[in-house]
Amino acid sequence: MTTVVLRIQGKHLDVDQCLTWIPETALEQVWRAGERRHGGKVSATSGCNVLLAENEDTSLAVEEAMRVFLSLAPQVAALVQSGATAVVDFALFIEAMSARSIELEPGVLRSVGQYGVGLVVSAYPCADP
Repeated sequence: MTTVVLRIQGKHLDVDQCLTWIPETALEQVWRAGERRHGGKVSATSGCNVLLAENEDTSLAVEEAMRVFLSLAPQVAALVQSGATAVVDFALFIEAMSARSIELEPGVLRSVGQYGVGLVVSAYPCADP
């Protein structure tokens, strides 16, 4: 499985304003500065995670993620310009004794980078089916 998530955060990020243009069905997580998070730690930032795509076929996940990202990109770029940070995280779920890779064409890198957004590729171990 490949999951692609847009992560946005910032000290002064107005999450409530972001919720006006982020599709509710894509919203995975929201947090606000000052709230207790994992392990009781108080968050210094506000932010949200937005699901861009999820698919067994990695190339289809990349295509879908780019389509959704580009629909949100102008708003994300404005947040980055005002001090927030944003990354697109391509997450691969790896079963024991298997190899997975993800191909990100130069166009993907340019499309994300032109909006001031970083890229992350994560691998998460998971149980065999």
